[in-house]
Amino acid sequence: MERWQLSQKELTRYGIIENAIEGYLKVDLAAEELCLSKRQVFRLKRKLREKGIEGIIHGNRGRASPRRIPDPVRDTIDYLYRGKYDDFNLSHFTEMLEEKEGIFISRETVRGILLQKGSYEKKKRYPKHRSWREPMPKEGMMFQFDTSDHDWLEGRGPKIKLIGGIDDATKDVPWVQFAYQDSVEENMATFKEIVKKKGIPLSLYVDKDSKFITTRHGGLHVNIKKDQEKTQMQRAWEELGINVIYAESPQAKGRIERLWGTFQDRLISELRLEGISSLERANEYLHSVFLSKYRQKFTRKPKVEESAYRSIPQGMDLDQIFSMKEERRVQGDNTINYKAKLYQILPTKTRFGFAKAKVEVQRRLDGTIHIFYKGEELPFKPIIPLEHQQYAPSQKEALLVGV
Repeated sequence: MERWQLSQKELTRYGIIENAIEGYLKVDLAAEELCLSKRQVFRLKRKLREKGIEGIIHGNRGRASPRRIPDPVRDTIDYLYRGKYDDFNLSHFTEMLEEKEGIFISRETVRGILLQKGSYEKKKRYPKHRSWREPMPKEGMMFQFDTSDHDWLEGRGPKIKLIGGIDDATKDVPWVQFAYQDSVEENMATFKEIVKKKGIPLSLYVDKDSKFITTRHGGLHVNIKKDQEKTQMQRAWEELGINVIYAESPQAKGRIERLWGTFQDRLISELRLEGISSLERANEYLHSVFLSKYRQKFTRKPKVEESAYRSIPQGMDLDQIFSMKEERRVQGDNTINYKAKLYQILPTKTRFGFAKAKVEVQRRLDGTIHIFYKGEELPFKPIIPLEHQQYAPSQKEALLVGV
C-alpha cells in the first residue's frame, strides 16, 4: 500500500470529515469550517468510507500538471536569464522572452521557474517614506525636465548623458536624447524638440542647476542688473510664457527620478543586448525602438482628455528663442567683438551707421550668428585679421607698408 505524507490542510480536512462521519459534526457545520458546500462534504464522506485516507488526498498528487512548462523550456528560460539577459528585471525579461525568443509565458510563471532553479532570489522590500502628489489632470499642465548622468554604455563607449522630460499627467516622454555634455545648447535643443512635438506646457518643474537659475548673488563688489540675472534657459522659457517651478531636492522631482530609474533598468540592458557602443547608435535605438515600447507600457490617460499644451503662435520663431543671446555695444567703426571675433555691421536701407548702438547677438543652435537691432536683423560680415588672411608674400608685404 502506498504511503502518503499529508499536508496540514489535508490533516485538518481528514479530522473534520471523520468527525462528520461519526456524527460529532453536522454536515452544514463541517461545510462551514471547510468553506465547502454541503454537497462537497457528502462527496468527501463517501470517498473516505470507500478509499480511506486516500479519499482525502487530491487526485493530482504525484502527477505532473498538464499545464506544466516542459523541462527543456524551463531550462532555456533559466539559461537565458543567467546569461544573455543577465541584470534584466523579471518584467523586462518576460517581455524579451516574448519579443526576442518567441516564448510566451507570464511573469509569475517565469518568476516561479527561476525561484525553483535558484537563479532568482525573492527580494525584501523595505517601505520608503515619501509624500505622494496626485498627477495633474491634463497633459501639458506640468512638465518635468532633467538630465541623467549615468554610465549608459557601461564602459563600451564614451560617457554620455540623457536629457529629456516627462509629462506629469500622462507619464509620456515626447523626446529625450543622448549628448556628450549637459550643456545649455544640448538642453535647449532637447526642449525645442519637445515644444515642436507637443506644444508649450503651462508650467515646468526643474532643479536649481546653474543652467536653469542664476546662482550668483550681488555683494559689495558685485552689481548684477535684474535683467542680467536670468540664464539663457530662463530667458527662453520666459519668452515662451512658461511658469518655471524649482524643486528643492531630487525627491521633489519624483516622477522624473522614477523615469530615469526605469530607463537605467531597461534601456541600459537593451543597449548592452544590442551591442551598442556609440552615442549615434544609442540615439538611433532610443528613438526608433525604445521610446515607442516605453509609451505602450508606461503612459496613461489623463483624468481630463483636453490638452493644456499651447500651440506655437503664428510668427513665433523657435530658432530665435532657442539661441544664445548676448548684448554688445557697436564700436565707432561699426564693429562688434563677439567670442574673440570681429564682425563689421553693414549699412541698411534705414540707417547708415550703428556706432554706440546696443545690438543683440544671437548664436543659434546650428552655430550661425545673427545680429539684431530693435527687432531688425542687420547685415554684417566677419573681419578676418591680416595675419590669418591668405596672401602671397609680396601682397602681404605691400599691405603692411600701405602700398
